Amino acid sequence: MTRSLLTIVLLVSTPLPLLAQGQLPDGPGKAETMKVCGVCHEPVRAASVRLTRDGWQDLIAKMISLGAKGSDEDLEKVLDYLSTNFKGDAPKPLNLNSATAVDLESVAAMLRKEAAAWIDYRGKKGGCKTLDDLKKVPGVDFKKIDERRDRLVCF
Repeated sequence: MTRSLLTIVLLVSTPLPLLAQGQLPDGPGKAETMKVCGVCHEPVRAASVRLTRDGWQDLIAKMISLGAKGSDEDLEKVLDYLSTNFKGDAPKPLNLNSATAVDLESVAAMLRKEAAAWIDYRGKKGGCKTLDDLKKVPGVDFKKIDERRDRLVCF
């Protein structure tokens, strides 16, 4: 599992006192979430995104593909916990011209080095006008951008 999962999970909806203490909200599945996700992620950094249940399911599948480990039962509890405590509406499009590295990693599925390459590029040459502009950015896998076209914008 990469450092981006819990980064994606916690900052937005956890009450500030809990985040200041580096804690997740109590509830069913908290222990499994810490066991599965806490191996690679700091809880405070992970609450930066709210997702629908489908969004969390996709993110957990991505983390499994990156090496996250847990039983089917544990992963179901993690999904329930995240989708209950860090729920969001339908995903809002991410503006690539103002997105943070964490957002680029979580929503656009960029690797850390790809996010850094895009941020460096847009700082030097300006942002994108269309998503196809990212084809010109060295070090960014455009296939990832193209696959998430419905969640990404340039304005």
